[in-house]
Amino acid sequence: MLHIKKIFLFVLLLFIVSGCGKQSIQNGVEWPIEDFKFINQNGESVSNVDLQGKVWIANFMFTNCTTVCGPMSANMARIQRLIAEEKLENVELVSLSVDPEVDSPEILKEYATRFTEDFSNWNFLTGYAQKFIEQFAFDNFHAHVIKPENDNQVIHGTDFYLVNQEGTIVKYYSGVSDVPYEEIMNDINLLLEK
Repeated sequence: MLHIKKIFLFVLLLFIVSGCGKQSIQNGVEWPIEDFKFINQNGESVSNVDLQGKVWIANFMFTNCTTVCGPMSANMARIQRLIAEEKLENVELVSLSVDPEVDSPEILKEYATRFTEDFSNWNFLTGYAQKFIEQFAFDNFHAHVIKPENDNQVIHGTDFYLVNQEGTIVKYYSGVSDVPYEEIMNDINLLLEK
């Protein structure tokens, strides 16, 4: 009888330690994003304070891109549709231009309309210097952004970044090919449950 009680207590302890089966984000990171205040495709100010309390997916892009940006923006648009299908609230998409001296709000707006008609939860951001976004991407997203001299193409990372309600990057995913949509949506829902 004592042996059975020990087994019962051991199983109960395992259940408690495991957090009662609650899932958490797998293979996560913890990269806080510094304060920022940029301009979106409508010429409106968007800051980290505006995104506080919301879950967001961020990526880097530019409108003159001849390679990965179109597919990445199409993939972001698919995530936007999945968010709408699941009727998720307080989820935003943020696309940061890595060519801000070319990408004015008007140019970003024209580019964005190729991928979505719904700007209620998707901001395309600009309004900073080239050197700033290169340093901002590296310091906060651990991503390289390089605009070579005499070239209109910008070298940049192609990941999607999941940011929690406190403004901390908690995970990143491939944003061009083999995008793990199901995993992204699952992770968004895990954050929304907290």
